[in-house]
Amino acid sequence: MQLKIKLFLLLFYTAVVAITTLAFLPDYDALPPIVSFSDLLNHTVAFTTLFILLRFAHPTLQVYYTFGILLTYAFWIELVQYFLPTRFASWSDIGADSVGLVLGFIILRLLQRKS
Repeated sequence: MQLKIKLFLLLFYTAVVAITTLAFLPDYDALPPIVSFSDLLNHTVAFTTLFILLRFAHPTLQVYYTFGILLTYAFWIELVQYFLPTRFASWSDIGADSVGLVLGFIILRLLQRKS
């Protein structure tokens, strides 16, 4: 396996662990303002990043599988949050995650055109 792919795999799984940890923190609002200032923006940026990292980590993975895997992850986060006493599930979070996936797709398309 190429070193570049290994690096993106490490970055992708590190991002998944970090995002999952933040998603399940009992008091998200107690985080510094740089992290908690806009929940929907955080979702969008997180899933844009995940999309790009996953595409680079698994370059042969079909785009629709990338969307499917990450949307499943988004629904899983909200499902778990539904059962946590200090968190709540939100359709708007899944919407922001979806916007992030589309942005990640667009960014990669634009980068491919420039190269």
